[in-house]
Amino acid sequence: MKKRFQPPSVRKLYTIVFFSLFLSFVLSSCSRDDTTGNKLPESSANNSGYKTYGDLVLQKNVIVLNDESVQAITENDQQISFNYTTNQTDSIKEGTVIVATKIENDKIRNILAKVVSVSGMGSQTVFRTTSAKLEEVIYSGNISGVYDPSQQASLQVNGQQANYVPVEGLISQAASAKISNMEAKAINIQKSANIEKSAISNTINFKYFSFDKTIPLPAQQVGPVTAAADINVKGGFTPKIKYNISFSLGHLSSYYVDFIMDDISLQALANIQGKLGYTLSVTDYINIPIVPIVLGPTGLIISPTIAAGPYVGASATGRVQLQLFSLTGKANFLVGVKPDLNVNLQTITGPKITKVDGELAAEVGVEVKGAVGLQFLTASIANSGIRGRVAAVPSLKLELVPNRSMPFELKGKIQADMFYGFGIPPFRYEGTFPLLNKEIPIYKTNLL
Repeated sequence: MKKRFQPPSVRKLYTIVFFSLFLSFVLSSCSRDDTTGNKLPESSANNSGYKTYGDLVLQKNVIVLNDESVQAITENDQQISFNYTTNQTDSIKEGTVIVATKIENDKIRNILAKVVSVSGMGSQTVFRTTSAKLEEVIYSGNISGVYDPSQQASLQVNGQQANYVPVEGLISQAASAKISNMEAKAINIQKSANIEKSAISNTINFKYFSFDKTIPLPAQQVGPVTAAADINVKGGFTPKIKYNISFSLGHLSSYYVDFIMDDISLQALANIQGKLGYTLSVTDYINIPIVPIVLGPTGLIISPTIAAGPYVGASATGRVQLQLFSLTGKANFLVGVKPDLNVNLQTITGPKITKVDGELAAEVGVEVKGAVGLQFLTASIANSGIRGRVAAVPSLKLELVPNRSMPFELKGKIQADMFYGFGIPPFRYEGTFPLLNKEIPIYKTNLL
C-alpha cells in the first residue's frame, strides 16, 4: 500500500486550525469563569458526578446557587422563579434540588427545594417545588463544630429565632460576612440590654449558668435543741455543645454530641451542728434557654434542651463547720457509639476550718440533664441525652490515736446515664449506657 503524500503547506494548515480551535476553547472557558459572579468554593466533581462542597459531598442533582442567582430568585408558595437569567438557571430542570441562602433586611431565608415541574409564565420560567428529602441532598461527608452560646446570638431564620451556623462551601464569603455582622450587632444589643433572669436563688446571667444556694439537710435532735445542718453551694459554668454528624450513601451514618461544662467554678461551706446520717438532696432544675441551631441551608437543625442545678450529699459524726473547697475546671459528657466522661477540677483554695468535732463525708456538685435532637426540616433523624453529675467529694477525719491528726482528701467525680439514637429504619442505630462513672484525686493533706 502506498503512503498518502501530504504537501508541507497542508500539514502547516492543519496545525494552524488545531491551534486556533484550542485557543478559542481556552478563551471561552476563561470568559465563562469571569461571568460567574461571586462563585461558591465548589471543588471539582468526581467521576460519578457528585459535587464536593467543603466536607460534604452532595447528590448529583443538587445545585447550590451563587450570589448572582440568589439575588435573582423569587420564592413564593412552593414556586420559584428568577428575575433574570444567570449562568445557573439553564441547568435547573425537573428533579433538581435547589440550595440557597438569601439575606434581606437582617433576615435569613434558607431555600432547600426539589423541582417537580417546569412551566413558562410570560417571559419567565416558573419552577414548582416541594420539600427535598435528606437522601436527595447529601450523599456523604461530615458536619462538625462547637456551639458556644456566649459567642453567638439568635437571628431570624425562615421566620423563627435560631442560631445560624454557616456550613463551609454552601454559603458564599459575602453572605457569611453579612451573617457575622448581623450576629455582632445582635450580641451588642443583648449586652446593652443586660437582661437577667432569676428563679429561686439561681440565676442565669447572659449565657453563664450560676447558682448560690444553701441546701438544708435533715436536722438532728440534740437533747431539747434541734441542731441545724446545711451546705451552701456557690458556682456556675458555661454550657457548650460539640456536634459531629456524618453521612454515607445518602444516609446518616454517625452522630455524637459532647455536652461540655466549661468555666466551672464551685465553692462549698458546710455547717453541721450534730450527727447526720448520709442524706442526698433533691436537685431543683433550672432550664437553660438555648434556641435551635440551623446548620446553613442543609435543612439540618440541632435542638438542644439543658437544665441544671446544685445538689449535695453528706454524713457527719459530730459538729463540722468549715469551708470545704474552692474549685475551678471543666467537664464533658460524650454521647455516642463510644461514650466517654472527663472531668478536670483544680483547687483555688483548700479547706478553712471553723470547728471540727467528728468526721465528714460529702459530695457537692452540679446535676445536669439534657438532650440534643437533630432534624432534617421537620423530620427527627437523631437524638441523644444525658443525666449526669459533676462533683467534688471531700472527706475529713479527726483521729486522736495513736497521734492526733486530721487527714483531708478531695476527689473529682463525674457520672452519667446516657442514650443515643440516629438514622431512620432500617438504618437506625440506638444505644443506652445506664451508669458511667469516673473519679480523680484533686487534693490531699493533713490539717493538723
